[in-house]
Amino acid sequence: MKKLYAGVLFFTAVLFFNSHHIFAQENLQSLIDEAKPGETIHLKNKVYEGPITLTKPITLTGSEKTVLQSKGKSPVVTVKGKGIHLKGFNIKQLTSQKKVPALEVKGRKNSATKLKIQTTSLGINLDNVHDSMFSHLIVKGNQQENGVNVLNSTKNKIGNLRVSEVLDGIYIENSDSNTFVQNTVQHSRYGFHLMFSNHLFLYQNSSKQNYIGAMVMETSRSIIKENAFTQNAQNVNSYGLLLFDTTDTKVVKNDLSSNRIGIKLQSSARNSLTQNSIKTNFIGIQFDDASSNIASTNMFLGNVNDVQAIASKNNNMDKNYWDSSWKVDAKNNGTSIIPYKADPFFLSLTKETPEYQIFFQSPGMALLQKMLKSPDQLILSDRLPLVNIPHKQLTQNLNSARGLLLMGIGMILLSALCIQMGRKTK
Repeated sequence: MKKLYAGVLFFTAVLFFNSHHIFAQENLQSLIDEAKPGETIHLKNKVYEGPITLTKPITLTGSEKTVLQSKGKSPVVTVKGKGIHLKGFNIKQLTSQKKVPALEVKGRKNSATKLKIQTTSLGINLDNVHDSMFSHLIVKGNQQENGVNVLNSTKNKIGNLRVSEVLDGIYIENSDSNTFVQNTVQHSRYGFHLMFSNHLFLYQNSSKQNYIGAMVMETSRSIIKENAFTQNAQNVNSYGLLLFDTTDTKVVKNDLSSNRIGIKLQSSARNSLTQNSIKTNFIGIQFDDASSNIASTNMFLGNVNDVQAIASKNNNMDKNYWDSSWKVDAKNNGTSIIPYKADPFFLSLTKETPEYQIFFQSPGMALLQKMLKSPDQLILSDRLPLVNIPHKQLTQNLNSARGLLLMGIGMILLSALCIQMGRKTK
């Protein structure tokens, strides 16, 4: 009997130990806690319940079928430390609380790549993050909170993000020397919202169909290059790019098309705008209490109003291409001897009576503008307007025109072939 009793106890102990071991192995936080520095944890194709926290240098990797989710008051995934890497899985923040991120990161030399984040609250919160990289991430919200916050962080690279349906796509505050490359923000309030940060580099990003493409506020010595700020025209106060109280910043080779206002400089000084393509906006450039800015070698095509100045002075607008300027290159130097003058008469008229916009570029309106021109202090002049579109922009437009021409020729040939075949069948 004693032997039987001892056997039962032994069997029960073994069963308890194994069940406890299995439970521990299925608990993700236990796996993380037990991992040694430098190890990689490979997640299964299943749903894991969070929240989880990583504080040691390990790698957490999964697949498209791996999901980490939570609906509490904490981030689904929290990273605190150095040398922590996340790769290739899904994060779902299901909370009903405000400002609770799906992914929270603090520390340095961390990375996150190929993550897909869906959130009912905040997407990614980077606070005191340095020398880290975040790339190939998808963030989708419900327009209640920001997609990505970058706070008090320096020397990070954020690239190839796809952000949509959020409040601000990428919000930056008190964060110097960060790089943002090839990110796309759509269907949000602000695509990029830069506050109190210097030495930022925005390169080849796309912000379209937002309330404002990019707002740059109290920022200095930054570079905004080869971005596309387009189709931001949801409201009369929509802009492609807004520089507010911004200084010594370079805006180069950007596409600012089909916005309510292409670029607005408000209370900003000593900025340089060069080689930008400013097309089909209601207002191309607007200066508002702005001074000592340079706008040169830009291309203005198809804007209702090319440029407007409000309480602004000493802004240099020479050597731009204007589609409506008189082009007489008498000196054979690529510039016209006839200055271009941007008269805001039509803009002032439509501000009082918006319905007059239907008369844009009509012969009668052109005659009225000549008879009732605006006061000289409201007219901006380009003393040396370019005769030809700058070379690179010209090439891009010619390629586009050639593509449309070839498409048209192809459609004509196809139609002719169909007609011919139809005749033969008869």
